[in-house]
Amino acid sequence: MSSAPTATDAPADRRVAGLAVLGSAALFGTAGTARALLMPGSPAPGVAAARLFVGGLGFLAYAGRNPDGRRAIVALWRRPVIWAMGVTVAAYQVFFFLSMARTGVAIGTLASLSFTPFMAGVLGWLLKEGAPGMVWAFSTVMAVVGVAMLTVSAGDQRDLVGILFGVCAGASYGVYTVSGVRLARDGEHPTHVLAASFSIAGFLLLPVFVASGTWWLTWSGVALLLWLGLATTTLAYVLFGAGLRVLQPGHIATITLAEPMFATVLGVFVLGETLTLLGWLGCVVIVVALGILGASEGRRSSS
Repeated sequence: MSSAPTATDAPADRRVAGLAVLGSAALFGTAGTARALLMPGSPAPGVAAARLFVGGLGFLAYAGRNPDGRRAIVALWRRPVIWAMGVTVAAYQVFFFLSMARTGVAIGTLASLSFTPFMAGVLGWLLKEGAPGMVWAFSTVMAVVGVAMLTVSAGDQRDLVGILFGVCAGASYGVYTVSGVRLARDGEHPTHVLAASFSIAGFLLLPVFVASGTWWLTWSGVALLLWLGLATTTLAYVLFGAGLRVLQPGHIATITLAEPMFATVLGVFVLGETLTLLGWLGCVVIVVALGILGASEGRRSSS
């Protein structure tokens, strides 16, 4: 049975893991800007499917660069939990796209990401990964409020079905995070777990990529696929995997709430978008919330 993090975890390890997950959130946040700069008219379902397919191939190349890694991945492919993780990764992409299609990018992102920490924290607690704690609950609510402040003036359509799709996306991501933490705590290398599950997800969505046409057969299309696949998926999730063995599921999911903040800041400074005072205050609230969570991790580790 997997075990929850304990006070014997080195404080430096927990801080590095938190920074690595934050780095993955920063990379996640570049996806929208990259698409807007390189191929703004590309089909969203095709882009999402291609991102998983290329990212899965990148994971296989990275994690399977030696015989031990290849054997570990093949062994993981035989485990039902890995296939379940692959399905939840693919489901996240599908539900996230459906949510944005009905509610717009801002509200779709809010509905998807805000539910993830609660799902991961509660599910992790039920599966004996340890109670996330009151500081986690406070910082999560605070971060969600910050994300809401970023999106409240976006003027997107408030579609209940679209919001439900976003909740399903968040639930899928939460289940994936908890499953990855449990496998990592049971001794599986996080990179192997991610490579096995993402390659399955990429395979499942390959028909969507093929059906999306030949939009990617340009220099900008190839550049977009390489960035989204190798940077915002392979590299980002290698950093994400650094937190799987050390941090609790709910804490990992809360840190990833920084993604819309990074995406918003890039939109302002790279794409020339505008952000209201309320939006900037939302960014500050998110930073403070993550700072509280990070400080609590350090105190908890050294106690």
